Amino acid sequence: MDCSQKLKRKQMIKINKLSSVVLVLILSILLAYASFSGGTSEAYIFPKLLSTVMIILSFLSLVLYFYNKNEKITEVDIKKLSIYLGSLLLFLVFGELLGFYFLAVLIFLIICYVYSEKKNKKSIFYNFLITLCFMIFIYFLFAILLKVQAPRFFLF
Repeated sequence: MDCSQKLKRKQMIKINKLSSVVLVLILSILLAYASFSGGTSEAYIFPKLLSTVMIILSFLSLVLYFYNKNEKITEVDIKKLSIYLGSLLLFLVFGELLGFYFLAVLIFLIICYVYSEKKNKKSIFYNFLITLCFMIFIYFLFAILLKVQAPRFFLF
């Protein structure tokens, strides 16, 4: 094994399927606890519904894991994961200042560009179109249907 392969090997995290399934199950239970202990208002119906579906799906994933019993260790490249972690940090820091929708579009476009295999004008246009459709859907879901006010852009 040469030096570049050793360096690349050090940048990988090994994750087995059981630990990730159990972690998602624990997170969904914590989310359900937080959403169900929040009050009895109907404004909390969406988090309650979402957390219930998460528990069901993560429990089903755990059952399927034991049914299938193929213990595979997946290697995740830290370098590729750092783009997501950095964008999450940017979203948390600048979310109030730049606004939810503007920053979400910007980060979505950056992530799509970074992970695109082809970086030509056609793929950039395609990524922009997908981002636009997705954010219009998110806007109508939260602003129109659920009446949730997201942080606004500082100019508006």
